[in-house]
Amino acid sequence: MTTATTDPIARVTLLTAADVARALRVSVRSVWTQSSLAEAGLAAFPKPVRLGGRMTRWRLRDIEAYLDGLGGQNDSAENGS
Repeated sequence: MTTATTDPIARVTLLTAADVARALRVSVRSVWTQSSLAEAGLAAFPKPVRLGGRMTRWRLRDIEAYLDGLGGQNDSAENGS
């Protein structure tokens, strides 16, 4: 008998900088620049998850929310709001 997992960690999808860059259609360097600005409080870019050492990832849901927010900004600009 199988049961659905209730472990929230099992449902988290983590992305590499290259994955994020592809999703945003920017360079990997731009991802790191925006990440640094966000950690300094100077940008709204999602903060990364540090997994130790040199391993850094971003949550898929955070990137999706960021993209949704960008879509809202574009809509406001087009409507003159």
